[in-house]
Amino acid sequence: MVPSPVVALGFLGVLQGVVDGKVVVVERRQAACATGVHMIVARASTERPGTGVIGGVASNIQAQIPGSDIEAVDYPATLSPYPPSQQAGVTAMTKLVQDYAAACPQTKMVLLGYSQGAHVTADVLCGASEDGFTATQPQGADVTDKIAAVVLMGDPSHVNGQPFNQGTSQKDGMFPRQNTAGCDAVAGKMVSFCNTGDPYCDRGRNVQVHLRYVQSDGDKATQFVVSQFNRGGA
Repeated sequence: MVPSPVVALGFLGVLQGVVDGKVVVVERRQAACATGVHMIVARASTERPGTGVIGGVASNIQAQIPGSDIEAVDYPATLSPYPPSQQAGVTAMTKLVQDYAAACPQTKMVLLGYSQGAHVTADVLCGASEDGFTATQPQGADVTDKIAAVVLMGDPSHVNGQPFNQGTSQKDGMFPRQNTAGCDAVAGKMVSFCNTGDPYCDRGRNVQVHLRYVQSDGDKATQFVVSQFNRGGA
């Protein structure tokens, strides 16, 4: 039997704000546009408001790209009911992304999401096309041209075989995306980590797999973002 999402993701709430023994420091977006990258981060289900465990990756990126700042998506991140929470996250993150693209057109953005937050992030960029979720449209070039990189970890909308996939998974997630073409504009800028056994992105049975992405792939994610930024986010 697949472990309960509530039990599994409850561990993420414990991990929030502590990565490798360090407290994650989050900077709110200031009035001035970032001179590095502006990171928008969507936390996992059941984590307290803020950037959650994936905020550790954002902080590492910030340390390597001077002038960068971090902003958390304000959304419920609840598991029951899941779709309204996820869709609220899509609405909230869409506004953040579109508003920042309009206000700071010269600054590149980096989007990061873990678990439900990854689902939110992917739907914002690719458009929602999963069964049981309200359909939305992908972002236009006015936004996608300003995206330097996207990092997803444990995405429930994971679809096997996509060019941006990383990890050992060869299965679809709990809520597989039906229209993967919506991701085409950002496919070359995105990385999605999913390993075999993850109950949410791989429909597996090992909760610990779902909880380990920052530890196992955080450095790889950081270097991906830094590399994308150095290339101009193309």
